[in-house]
Amino acid sequence: MPAASELVASLTRLGFTQYEAQAYAALVGQAALTGAEVGRRAGMPPSKVYETLSRLEVRGTVLVNRSEPVRYTAIPHTALLKELRERFDADLAAAETALDQLPNEQEPGLVWSLSGSHAIVQAFARTIEQAKRTVFAGVWDDELDQLGPLLEAASGRGIETHVAIYGTRTLTGPHTYDMAECGASARLRLSGRRLAVVVADDNDAVVAEFGDRTPDQATLTTNPVIALLAIEYVKADVSGRLMINAMSPAAYNELLTTPNMQAMNRTVTP
Repeated sequence: MPAASELVASLTRLGFTQYEAQAYAALVGQAALTGAEVGRRAGMPPSKVYETLSRLEVRGTVLVNRSEPVRYTAIPHTALLKELRERFDADLAAAETALDQLPNEQEPGLVWSLSGSHAIVQAFARTIEQAKRTVFAGVWDDELDQLGPLLEAASGRGIETHVAIYGTRTLTGPHTYDMAECGASARLRLSGRRLAVVVADDNDAVVAEFGDRTPDQATLTTNPVIALLAIEYVKADVSGRLMINAMSPAAYNELLTTPNMQAMNRTVTP
């Protein structure tokens, strides 16, 4: 069942083995079951059932009725989650204390590579959250569910925040610029790829490329030259959009026919 599969996946992420998660999921909310019944409900090999139930008993997740036959029941899920939450909170606090005591030696100006949308969006988020003075961002609707609240929060704590939005979304607080038309033309020109940037305090920059058919990749750096280039990219895109908006359709169409504009607008292949 989908719900049971999701529960098992969640429990394994919380530290259960696959079999432990299956056994607990089979027991929770049920009347007492024998080991054989647990195995059938959980879809476990018979050879693994009793050793798994024994481990769950030791960790206090399963209660045992030593009748004939022996039967098992799960502790209420509210008690389990309370225990897990307390343990993880304690582990996080201990790790934070230990990590805060370690030296923080960094070599400024290096350029680091990132792969995958999750890692890239997390890097965007850290950059926004750590900003002290300014944030310049050029982002797409696709990432605004995660980044929008952080950009609004940055503006709310007094950070000068400028956001070029390549899409239809809006934000409350930051200076925002409607770049939907630029975004559509850029995706066409770049064969479906999307460029996005976040720069904090003129120094911390994440420059990313998301692709429809190519890997998502980015660079993370404290190199001030790259940060400046990323900021100027956002400013140039916004300035160009504002100038196009101020032009008549006839003047814009005439501009598109000039040799320089045609050369710049050639389709870029991956």
